[in-house]
Amino acid sequence: MKIGEVMGKVANLPYLTISGQCSLEKTLEKVTRTPQIRGIYVINEQGQLQGYLSLGVLIRNIMAAKHKHYFHVRSLLARITSNKLADIMEKHLIYATKEDDIEKVLDRMVSRNIKEIPVVDEKQRIITVIGILDLWKLLEK
Repeated sequence: MKIGEVMGKVANLPYLTISGQCSLEKTLEKVTRTPQIRGIYVINEQGQLQGYLSLGVLIRNIMAAKHKHYFHVRSLLARITSNKLADIMEKHLIYATKEDDIEKVLDRMVSRNIKEIPVVDEKQRIITVIGILDLWKLLEK
C-alpha cells in the first residue's frame, strides 16, 4: 500500500513551516503561537523542504545564548553564534512521497526514532504530515 492511497484515511498532523533565514528568537515567538507541534519544518523561498528542527534543539540554542553556564564549553561557541534557523536545523531529512510504500516508510521512521513524517510532492514541498501510529494502524489492518 502506498502513502498516496492512504493520505485521506489518516489524520493530518498540525505542522509549522518557517524560512531558514528566520531568527531563532522570531522562530520561538511563532512556535509559542502554534499549538501541538513537535518541531519546525524549514523551507526555502520556493516553499521546498530544506531541514527540520525539534523544539528541544531550538530551546537549548536560545538558552545557551542567554545562560551560557548551563552548557558544555565545546558546544557553547556553536550555540551562541547561531542566529538563524538554517544554522541549527537538521539537514539530513527523512520524508515520504505519495509513491512510497507504507511499510518502508514505517521502517525508516522506526530506525530513526521519528514519530511523524512529512509527505512531499515532486518539488519537495510539504503536502501533509503523518504520524507513526496512523501508519502502524493501517499496516496492521
